Amino acid sequence: MLREYLQSQRIHQISWSVSMPGVQICHFSLTRSSRNGQLPIPVVGKPLHFEAFFCFGGRLFLHPDQAEPYTVETSDILLLSDPSWLLSCQCSPDLCGVLVAVDAKLAKDSFSSICTTMGMELDTRIVREKMISNRGHMVISGTSWSQALFQDLLNLSKEAQDRYCVFKAVELLYLLCSKVPVSHTPGTNVHRYVPQSILEATWYMQAHLGEKLTIPHICKQCSVSPTFLKEWFHRAYGVSVHSWLVEQRMKQAHKLICTSKLPIHQIAQAVGYTGISQFNATFKRFYGMTPSRLRKMSETAISRPI
Repeated sequence: MLREYLQSQRIHQISWSVSMPGVQICHFSLTRSSRNGQLPIPVVGKPLHFEAFFCFGGRLFLHPDQAEPYTVETSDILLLSDPSWLLSCQCSPDLCGVLVAVDAKLAKDSFSSICTTMGMELDTRIVREKMISNRGHMVISGTSWSQALFQDLLNLSKEAQDRYCVFKAVELLYLLCSKVPVSHTPGTNVHRYVPQSILEATWYMQAHLGEKLTIPHICKQCSVSPTFLKEWFHRAYGVSVHSWLVEQRMKQAHKLICTSKLPIHQIAQAVGYTGISQFNATFKRFYGMTPSRLRKMSETAISRPI
């Protein structure tokens, strides 16, 4: 359902990739306008297809047949195998995240290989029965397993996030066909609790690095007070909101310098700096060299024969 919708959208911030046979990954951020605040998503899908949506921001509004409507929000995971159980689906114009779309037939061997390597047994029959018993859709929300997952994603590059979501989708299928509850996956209890609103704030900042971000603006977007944001953010991540934001901007700038041909001043603007001198000074403090120096080193490394 989500795959068909995203394939029909012509938006700038969307990328598709194939990690293995039968598995498509879509990393996207909608930037649409809507009069009533919601965009309709056609309830369509193909048999023997499975979708795992990792929500980074925004909301999905689902209305199942003969059941109460519910919402998929930041740091939730939606599993969908049969959209025919849904009467309608809408999303907010700022929806963003990673969609892992699986063709069960084509991906069966790949998933089995992964599970065999990790010593896990994946019984797709049990997975199918579990999803049918849940009317073809399931939401993982607020569990220690899902919170640990989204905290880990914050430290990964975009490409690594895509691969990690595929791995976690396989793990979810395994957990569905086992007796291990998702909320008590071994090892997840070592992660600190982070309120939903703080996770939403981190995803919002990461998705808007090129914009002017202030504490009042972030608080308005996430419906929290400045005191709550500052105190809980520092408690969760050990640094201030400003320090975390500067670090994320520098990481993104480093990546763009090494992987794109954008001029340095455009990269500075892309990560929220209007003045090139301030950008150069901050970058040098982080990496011990100027952006121009890193660009030259990167170009030399690429052109040098092995």
